[in-house]
Amino acid sequence: MKHKILIAGAAATALALTLSACGSSSSDSSSGGGSGTVASKLILGGPPEFKKRADGIPGLAKHYGVSFGKYTVTDTGGPVTVNALKNGQVDAADLFTTDPSIEANHFVILTDPKANFAAQNVLPIISKAKATDGVKTTLNAISAKLDTAGLGALMVKVVTQKQDPDAVAKAWLSDQGLSTAGTAASGVKLTVGSANFPENVLLAQIYAEALKAQGAKISLKLNIGSREKYVPALKDGSVDLMPEYNGSILQYLDPNATATAPDEVFTALQKVLPKNLIVLTQSAAQDSDAIVVTKATAAKYGLTSIADLAKKQ
Repeated sequence: MKHKILIAGAAATALALTLSACGSSSSDSSSGGGSGTVASKLILGGPPEFKKRADGIPGLAKHYGVSFGKYTVTDTGGPVTVNALKNGQVDAADLFTTDPSIEANHFVILTDPKANFAAQNVLPIISKAKATDGVKTTLNAISAKLDTAGLGALMVKVVTQKQDPDAVAKAWLSDQGLSTAGTAASGVKLTVGSANFPENVLLAQIYAEALKAQGAKISLKLNIGSREKYVPALKDGSVDLMPEYNGSILQYLDPNATATAPDEVFTALQKVLPKNLIVLTQSAAQDSDAIVVTKATAAKYGLTSIADLAKKQ
């Protein structure tokens, strides 16, 4: 497991070096428009899907009139994005609010007063065929214990302290009284996957270890990539279970979705899921997307809100 994480880290480092070497030529696309605004002078970095997501480039333009000068594809809230922001390869970035790198680097989260970013509660998405009563009970017990502060603390261990995600997952389950051996999931075989960023890997390990303790036979497919890669895997059954974020997966499946509150998002999500998939109880833990800038950039342009990016210069 650790070997896979190290490989992913090495790949991220290599990509960061590529960005450094390429400079502005690494920009994948221009968001266009917005000439003369603060945003028009800046480069935004983030994952490929952010260019088309309803709360990504289109949402920023719709809700705030914000159009960045260029958009550079980095990674999904991972080390490539963080390093690109630190090194000035991008001026703003799409990061997750629980990322300890934000505090460690004194980055500034721009507030989102118009709720462009919907609720992002963590929840399991799973194949109906594998969602036995025992599996659901096990996973729902995890969701009942997960909260935002606790998830943030776990991410400090994984990202800042460089602890093995599997070891962190096992310790958390033990602390929460969820590691006791049982038979609730006995006889069930599941392939548990994760997206390619540390928090999702950690959550996948938590699900996997809890199910193993309840007798399930688990295979892991970690660091699969973005939704463009793992949603088809969920649909075709090559992956059975993934940690997800209710708002992001809703907007991926339904670009016209308008729900933003947690319960509204959860209800809307259940209506657009592929027929072979269900979502289980959502946790209180939220990890929302956020537009983040360095302290220096915030001071230079007087930025506290996403709306400030639309100010004329």
